[in-house]
Amino acid sequence: MNHTPDLYLSSLESSRFEPVRRCRLIRRLRFDTGKPCALVSLDPPVIGQDFGELEDLAELIVTARHEGASLFPIEEFPLFVHLGLLRAPGDPDVISAADVEVIGWGELYRTADDAENHRFG
Repeated sequence: MNHTPDLYLSSLESSRFEPVRRCRLIRRLRFDTGKPCALVSLDPPVIGQDFGELEDLAELIVTARHEGASLFPIEEFPLFVHLGLLRAPGDPDVISAADVEVIGWGELYRTADDAENHRFG
């Protein structure tokens, strides 16, 4: 997993997630439906108080938003993703959608410059 290059998160839909953040894969996961998702780290973190957290959010769950889009591997940039908080205890490899609170939408870009300029293609 550590061999995966960093990606960059931004959002066309949310001012909270618009600032560019480096996004690093921590590990691959999947939902109990079989849909792939991932635990990622964000740099800089997201302000946690906006979501009832005492600390800033340095890790999120991401999964492809659109039917047919691939997270592993990403076949087209940007990849539109759901951004979520894992609300279940433990460290599972298989999670339930009920255990994830979706907190936003965003896009994963290949480079920081692409994310900053919302460059497609």
